[in-house]
Amino acid sequence: MTMVTIILASGSPRRRELLQKAKIPFKVIHPNINEDVYTQTTPKEIVEEIAKKKVEAVVNIFKQESPRWIVGADTMIEVAGKCIGKPDSIEDAEECLRLLSGRIHRVYTGMALLPEKDKPIVTTLATSEVKFRKMNDDEIHFYLDSGEWSGAAGAYRIQEQGSFFIEWIKGSYSNVVGLPLETFYTLLKENDYPFFKD
Repeated sequence: MTMVTIILASGSPRRRELLQKAKIPFKVIHPNINEDVYTQTTPKEIVEEIAKKKVEAVVNIFKQESPRWIVGADTMIEVAGKCIGKPDSIEDAEECLRLLSGRIHRVYTGMALLPEKDKPIVTTLATSEVKFRKMNDDEIHFYLDSGEWSGAAGAYRIQEQGSFFIEWIKGSYSNVVGLPLETFYTLLKENDYPFFKD
C-alpha cells in the first residue's frame, strides 16, 4: 500500500528529517507568514494559532482546488515564565542559554491539519519537559561557537551537541526536535488518514 503524500507547511529542516525517518511521504510548501504576529497570549495557544496560520497560508496558494492533508507546526519554549522562540543573534542565543542553564523548561509544539477541502482545520498540542544541566561560561561559548543555536527554538538542538547539556526529558523526544511524531500520528489517524487502507 502506498501512503498519501502530506503537504508540510513548514521550512524546518528538523521536521523534514523526522518525517523522512518515519517514512511518511511528504512535500514541503513554505508558508509565507509572520510568526511574530499572533493574537493569543499563552505559549500553548500561540503555537496552535501559528500552526493554523501556516496551513491557511498554504491553502491560499491554491486558488481553485485545495489539496488534502496539509500539516503545519510551530514550536516554542517556556522557561521561568518567559517564552522563547528562535534567537535573532548570537547575543540573543547566549541570553537564552543562560536562562535555560540549570532549569526545567517546557517545549510546546502546536500542530494543525486540514484533512480535506472545506473541512475545518484541526489543531492539537504536545508538551515536553526538559532539564538543562548547569552550564559554565566555557560550555556556553563552546556551544555558541558550534552555530547550532541558529534557527533553533530555545537556541539549542537536542539531536546534536545540545544533547551534551540535557539531564532528562519528560515526554516526547521528537517534540523537542520539532515535530512530535506520536501526536502527529494520532492527529492523522483520528482524521482518517489512510495508514491501513488498501
